[in-house]
Amino acid sequence: MWLTQLLERNRQCRPDRTALVDEQRRVTWAEFHDRTLELARGLAELGIERGDRVAVLSKDRIEVLESYFALARLGALFVPLNHSLTVPEVAGIVERVGAVAVFGESELLDRHPELPASVRIRMALDKPAFEALGTLAADRDLPTVADTDPVAILHTSATTGQAKGVTVDSGSFRAIALGWLVMARPTDDIVMVNCCPLYHGSMVVSLTYMAAGATIVLMPGFTPQRALAAVEKERATHMWMVPQMLRFMLQAKGADRTDLSTLREILYGAAPMPLDVYADAVRRLGCGFRQVYGMTEVGGPFVTLGPDEHPAPGDVSARIPCGRVVPGMSARAADDSGTELPCGEIGEIVVRGPGVMQGYWNDPEATREIDLGGWIRTGDLGFVDEEGRIHLVDRTKDLIIRAGQNVYPSEIERALMTHPAVRDAAVVGTPDEDYGEVPLAYVVAEPDTRAADLLGHVAQRLAPYKRPRRVEFIEQVPRNPAGKIIKKSLRA
Repeated sequence: MWLTQLLERNRQCRPDRTALVDEQRRVTWAEFHDRTLELARGLAELGIERGDRVAVLSKDRIEVLESYFALARLGALFVPLNHSLTVPEVAGIVERVGAVAVFGESELLDRHPELPASVRIRMALDKPAFEALGTLAADRDLPTVADTDPVAILHTSATTGQAKGVTVDSGSFRAIALGWLVMARPTDDIVMVNCCPLYHGSMVVSLTYMAAGATIVLMPGFTPQRALAAVEKERATHMWMVPQMLRFMLQAKGADRTDLSTLREILYGAAPMPLDVYADAVRRLGCGFRQVYGMTEVGGPFVTLGPDEHPAPGDVSARIPCGRVVPGMSARAADDSGTELPCGEIGEIVVRGPGVMQGYWNDPEATREIDLGGWIRTGDLGFVDEEGRIHLVDRTKDLIIRAGQNVYPSEIERALMTHPAVRDAAVVGTPDEDYGEVPLAYVVAEPDTRAADLLGHVAQRLAPYKRPRRVEFIEQVPRNPAGKIIKKSLRA
């Protein structure tokens, strides 16, 4: 099984190199390998068996990945939970997957005193009992696990409704990782600061670089100061973050006094990179940038744009494409019937290949809905250019149809973001008696900014039918932890 082989190879090739770092501990590849093997035997002694689901409720820390790799050795399924979910939301996921155990940090577990009846084991990752699991059964035999056996249920970010449980196997991770590493060509000295949470599909980026033997630096939640300190202390070469995190980091006090000279590449994804943030980052950091386009249902990051393909930082008219699909996976723009569209023509981006999920957990109807003739529907509108690069235009669910004309909110958002007073923007459709639907812009801006000025700014850049009917000023654009705009909140 590939996840186990990943550990065995790194133990063999680089036993004394640091594998993982968090704010409490650091472990080498040899220590990580041995700990997960011991932990797997201890979990088996507790009665956790092949096919069991184990929920993990924790901020990012080494124990989360220890649990994940240990469960994979058993053929049990790792079910990471968003620690910001409410009590009913956590209970709902635990009940839907039929979890037999819930592991987590003490503080988070205390918020959920009552769990569904399926849960027979409850254990704190930060207590001695979890550490002691490694001593329970030193010689216990473990089952043989195949790459086709499910190893995790990763829940979607749920910007439009209830999160779905994406069932993935080890073969999915292997396919994505090998294709990604061919494109990214990592060296064996990478130290990556992971700013993104481990409870959804973005964790695959860290797994991919772990396959290359990189050191992964974990944080219990992103703050600009924490990220800056981690880069300086660990002499990081890479960072994995969403664009808003980069903006906050550059704006943070002390950013210019922090030694960031070791950075070679910043990986970003989940949302478009604002050109002003990109230009500022290139000027101040002097490193390369790699775009990550991925989806939990297709195994994580399946498209990338390398540093040498990014536009010049001063080109404000540039549009940064997502990039090219990784070897082993296929992607194209298709019409509603699944037929591939010509270069440059906008359709839904669909994907297939060995990285795709096994399906949504216990939800065959939703699994059928996302399938389009054997291709997975991403829900993203976009096109493929003549060089094979994928460009995203918008989400299918966010498309505004004004009097029969397609209006893409992201295009309006980009136009608004070019105004110097605008800090963030989101556009949704609102009903209109004359046109059916028109754009409404929500903007975070500097004090005393006038809506009329913003509308005039957009009018110089977009055709009349694309212009927002009005601008509403808000204090903050609602985003989920992955940085994606929660447009259902704005529509409400």
